[in-house]
Amino acid sequence: MVFKTIISLAMMSFIGKAIGSCDFAKKDGFNCCNGCTVTYTDASGKWGVENNQWCGIDSSCDAKSATCWSAAEGFPCCSTTTAVVLTDSKGKWGIENNNWCGIVESAAADGSCWATSQGYPCCTGCDAIYTDGSGKWGFENNNWCGIVDSQCNSQQQQPQQPDNGSQQNGGSQQNGGSQQTGGGSGVSGQTAPGWTPGNDQVLPGYLSTKGHNIVDSKGRKVQLSGLSWFGGETTNLSPHGLWANSLANFIKIVKDNGYNHLRYPWTNEMFFEGAKTQSVDQVNNPDLADLSPLEIMDAVINECGKAGLKVYLDRHRPLSGGQSELWYVDEVDEAKWIEDWQFLAKRYKGNPTVIGADLHNEPHGKACWGCGEEERDWRLAAERCGNAIHEVNPDWLIIVEGNDHYGEEGWQKGESYWWGGMLKGVKEFPVRLNTPNKLVYSAHDYDKNVHMQDWFKEADFPDNMPPIWDDKWGYIVKEDIAPVLIGEFGSLLRDATDVKWLSNLIDYMKENEVHWTFWCLNPNSGDTEGILGYDWKTVNTKKDGILTPGKAPNFLL
Repeated sequence: MVFKTIISLAMMSFIGKAIGSCDFAKKDGFNCCNGCTVTYTDASGKWGVENNQWCGIDSSCDAKSATCWSAAEGFPCCSTTTAVVLTDSKGKWGIENNNWCGIVESAAADGSCWATSQGYPCCTGCDAIYTDGSGKWGFENNNWCGIVDSQCNSQQQQPQQPDNGSQQNGGSQQNGGSQQTGGGSGVSGQTAPGWTPGNDQVLPGYLSTKGHNIVDSKGRKVQLSGLSWFGGETTNLSPHGLWANSLANFIKIVKDNGYNHLRYPWTNEMFFEGAKTQSVDQVNNPDLADLSPLEIMDAVINECGKAGLKVYLDRHRPLSGGQSELWYVDEVDEAKWIEDWQFLAKRYKGNPTVIGADLHNEPHGKACWGCGEEERDWRLAAERCGNAIHEVNPDWLIIVEGNDHYGEEGWQKGESYWWGGMLKGVKEFPVRLNTPNKLVYSAHDYDKNVHMQDWFKEADFPDNMPPIWDDKWGYIVKEDIAPVLIGEFGSLLRDATDVKWLSNLIDYMKENEVHWTFWCLNPNSGDTEGILGYDWKTVNTKKDGILTPGKAPNFLL
């Protein structure tokens, strides 16, 4: 039955494309609509609006009728009692007599609340931010809701007619110091989620914490095991490699190899006036080539959502030129840091693909933990920023990295560790957020190819590492204080000790339910390289294989 279902799904897609057409829209640079709701008709054809963008109505919609819409796809309609097996852009499908059939629903037409069949209320308003095969969706009171067209048609405003002479990318404007685009965002300033409401059996929805575990909305334990894809924090202002491979192929590689999330590094420079991406190839990524840095972020998030991957955002640097000790510099002060985080939190509110904020990458040097000095106490700054984010988006996890030393005389006492890796101060000075069960601590850990630390010189290395990990960050999970995410770790795997170090770390994290994001997908990280080779396509099977025991492709433990 599984084999027949896969074949049928492929055939359904093929038949639908073979019968229908929206070439009139494609030649003018517009996508085809997923649904069949007509907003505007001109000499070219029928137009709809989905995800705040014009799209062409497929000619297969003309063949749909209230009695049997699936006839246009080459399939019969189901009897009234058939259960829904699949929902796609055309509608709801069932199986009768070992064959696919379309399920006819008329609830929305009579003004009833069609969304209740999927466990969601209907909206009081008419602002659609996402459209799928079920209908139009809004977002009210921190929950998805279905829009009833018959109640909204009388008050619906017609959007501006499509300009058939140009491609619509949405444009951009400066808004409160942060760049906001119209092309990928709905009425609430958030992007289309790349996720179908009701699909929480595939995606675990928003995440929270319980003791040292991360849990989904149903209380099930979740394991995060993914990859950083850097570039958005560099002068490129977009993930590296888009000059060599398509976005869709990158996400497919991540998904096919069992990782369940991406960490997306960014810099505040992406919000500077006139900010532009670099090195996005027109051939590999024609849809991305002219987008702003923010729209590229949207595109990556949406592609991840479609694939069932999560994303958390990493404010890697204030400026693209290099790492900063503190969370602010002259050009990007603390107020701007928080403002930009709030902008992103608002933008992606209601999008369960985006799960959290890694507030600042690798505090070190002047950054203290618990010293009480407002201008350099990273723990206090993390509280200020985390609480500000939760004021506008309480669903996000707040990910707080460590600094690089313990105590104010840390360096003199030898109590130092990797940048962002020292969390020893949490026991005495924990981070305090106003929203409970949303705090995740994060540490970075590397091997001797990044820097020759003293512990690498000991005779029993790398078997000496577990007590060191316990001391610096592992005790947080072992004492059930909070979850820990190793937000960066990597290796060139130059020799057997490198292999053993990485294997030991994976074993330690798996045994203690520590979450992880490997550095990195990219091959062009000089002291670690990554999962991909320099063709940006070939997977390093040795490195990937060592990580495999710690993966959780379906999230749930």
